[in-house]
Amino acid sequence: MNNSKSLNLREIVVISSISVVFGILYLIFIFFSQFIKGIFGPVGSGFMAGSWIMASVVCAYIVRKPGVALIAEMIAAVTEILIGSVSAGTVLILGFTQGIGAELAFALFLYRSYRLPTLMLSGAFGVIANFITIYFLFGYSQYSVIITAFMFGAMLISGILWGGWASKATADSLCRTGVLDNFALGKIYRQKRMKNDELSQHS
Repeated sequence: MNNSKSLNLREIVVISSISVVFGILYLIFIFFSQFIKGIFGPVGSGFMAGSWIMASVVCAYIVRKPGVALIAEMIAAVTEILIGSVSAGTVLILGFTQGIGAELAFALFLYRSYRLPTLMLSGAFGVIANFITIYFLFGYSQYSVIITAFMFGAMLISGILWGGWASKATADSLCRTGVLDNFALGKIYRQKRMKNDELSQHS
């Protein structure tokens, strides 16, 4: 595995490509979230919050270098704006705060842990940053304490499941296709395959 903390061109390209795809999905998720909010209220839409953290966690899990989570989330936010989001300022602020939140989880472990619990923590931190941001931007103080608490709980669950588990599953699926063989995650998978092959030969 490359121990350099700086990003090379190949890594920049894959981070950008994945983040652009998620930026497009983010805009779609907004409409879906509004639909859910119209039926189930703000608590229901909270279960979508973790989906907006996926770009940062997926890319960080694949590349495994400092700053990747924040960069990925900002690229996704810019993409979302370019393809039609009407709230450019809000999207950029959310992209930055969510990216910082997601990045913090990896920084706490000095960028050495990318296991599922760390990814889930990253998703959780990302939605916590999201919650704090929208609480002040959108005046969520107007809601009762109970509704606000349930909304936060829904967002936290979403961050753990979407931002953590679903992000890992997405990256692992990509890795199994072989397209990530030259990246940190792909190299780990390749080493595991080699070990499994050796064990099968000796069994």
